[in-house]
Amino acid sequence: MDALRPRVDLLAFGLSLALVASPAVAFVYERNGAAAIMCTMCLGGLVAGRIAGAPGRVLLPVAFGLTVMLCLLWIDSPIGPRKTGAAAHAVGGTLAGWAFVEVLRDRMRDPLLVAFVALSAVIVLTLVWELGEYAGDWLLDTSLQPSKRDSAQDIFFGTFGGMVGITFGGIVALWRRGG
Repeated sequence: MDALRPRVDLLAFGLSLALVASPAVAFVYERNGAAAIMCTMCLGGLVAGRIAGAPGRVLLPVAFGLTVMLCLLWIDSPIGPRKTGAAAHAVGGTLAGWAFVEVLRDRMRDPLLVAFVALSAVIVLTLVWELGEYAGDWLLDTSLQPSKRDSAQDIFFGTFGGMVGITFGGIVALWRRGG
């Protein structure tokens, strides 16, 4: 049974990449550079997570959530771009916060240290994301980052979402332990 686990994990990682790559291909075909940049950054995050040791069982739900948000954001958003952007950053932060807790709780025993490291990682991730938006705007003449205020809001909502994901991950960890 243990010999099957690495194969299942690799399959889950492959499915994660395929989930996010599917809209990326469609966005490139439609010549939507901004959406393609976001998909590329999500794919990069999945690969970086895998390199850092995140298992496929963590990356697959993250990829699913990212794919849903990417599609909602770029395919006829019902709530408008400003509100959708805030929601996307909050959901992305939530997914990242949860994933960091899932990976770190097996490596660290102190739950407060796990939360601190996970929150620090979420903040760094939101800053890297904003730099990616800036680079995409500069390279492809898109408008992912329309203003400094937008970037500040993105960082706020990403960090807030990260705190939600970290809290959720901590509650799930307590529930699994039975107390």
